[in-house]
Amino acid sequence: MKKNFFNIKLNFKIGVFTFFSLFFLYLLYLSIPSLYDSGRVQKVLYNKLIDEFSLNLSLSSDITYRILPQPHFYIKDTKIFRDKTKVSEEIGEVKDLKVFISRTNFFNKENININKIELSKCNFFFNRKNLDYISDLLKKEFSQKKILIKKSKLFFNDKNDNIIFIYTIKNLNLFKNYKENNNQIKTSGSLFKIPISLFWQKDLNNKNTLLNFKAEKVDIDFTNKGKLTNGKYIYDNNFSILTNNFKTKYEITENNIKLNSKKSFIKNTPISYTGDVELSPFSFKIVIDAKEMDLEYFLNSTFLLNEIISSKILINKNINGLIKLKTKKLNKIRLFDRADLNLNFEEGDINLNKSVFLNNEFGKILIYNTNFEHHDGSSNLNGQIKMDIYNLDQFFRVFSIPKKKRFKKKFNKINFSYTFYLNTSKFSIDKINFLDEQDKVIQSKILDDFVEDNYETRFKISNNVLFKNFMRKVLNTYLDEG
Repeated sequence: MKKNFFNIKLNFKIGVFTFFSLFFLYLLYLSIPSLYDSGRVQKVLYNKLIDEFSLNLSLSSDITYRILPQPHFYIKDTKIFRDKTKVSEEIGEVKDLKVFISRTNFFNKENININKIELSKCNFFFNRKNLDYISDLLKKEFSQKKILIKKSKLFFNDKNDNIIFIYTIKNLNLFKNYKENNNQIKTSGSLFKIPISLFWQKDLNNKNTLLNFKAEKVDIDFTNKGKLTNGKYIYDNNFSILTNNFKTKYEITENNIKLNSKKSFIKNTPISYTGDVELSPFSFKIVIDAKEMDLEYFLNSTFLLNEIISSKILINKNINGLIKLKTKKLNKIRLFDRADLNLNFEEGDINLNKSVFLNNEFGKILIYNTNFEHHDGSSNLNGQIKMDIYNLDQFFRVFSIPKKKRFKKKFNKINFSYTFYLNTSKFSIDKINFLDEQDKVIQSKILDDFVEDNYETRFKISNNVLFKNFMRKVLNTYLDEG
């Protein structure tokens, strides 16, 4: 019995000694790359990163080898370049670069096998001139070895190096999925302080592409599918925002994008649209036809527009275009029957000029001199409205003006100066003028005093009763003066 116990005790000690000896030898083996010549490592890694990842990295000589969490070389202060003819252009700065290597055959220092690379605390710099770097990258077959990017920022600038937007990267993975034979990019981060996620995929067999973008905070879901047919891509796009869904087919030629839709919805209203986008110089025109439109829905849902205007994402001198919305029926806004709305983008300015609302019985209004102003996280729309009245008697009837007052003072048009507050979806009337047949202002001190006294009044124009009561007071005040 004592002999068996002695043998078990001896075997245990031998086993422990053997385990720790092997473990120590394994650590020694893992430490072999620390003996490599740093200059030689720098050259080998440079060539490997170009050949396997298509990355032109200027590696610093500050290279250290680390075992944990996996064997890798850690390199500080690296720069990323793209080759443009014979001139190198910097497109990125990498504070921390980790090159993870395979554990096989550390004795051969000439054959370092890379498993994956990880870049963190990077700044990437792009503009319209170097976007072809990304385009060329997406056309290539990715490496099966992952590129990971963490805690970084991508800056997109205009031609004068003014920042248009910054994408803060939380995580980004770029790799080839060997089993499905496709390229993939997965990323999450924030754009204009809005959390987003993006997935891109390209099938390497048929070259079809898939892009999905989500911004849950503002309820945006964007899916774009590209199908290669006869050498060119035809795209199907599905864009959902709040309760609106836009399904678009489009085709890109050398300098033009043509698009159309027959099955889109704004809220529950079917719409159709066509569009033409010129790429150089950039401009666009999109015409939307809706059989009917719930204008109240738009006027009560301007918080998203407030976020977009406040972010200044659309304030760009290179953006010129027009989005026109036409409808023959306005729901819930009984004062007007139909409308043509214009959203104009004019070299850095956005306005609603030349938008028209029509009442079939008494007249129309024209919106002009509009501009968006940004104040402390909220945006306002300032502008003027000209109400052209071609049936004054019917106009008085709509606003319930007594017959004995109706023609005490003649006028043909009314001008309003207004402010629309996007964060509350409310209006204020800042000034009112009555005009004669020659478009001359009819002076009225009592009316000016009335507007000044009600300057702080805020109301929703979609509230027919409230707006009619306000207009009735305006008309009575003006007519009583006569």
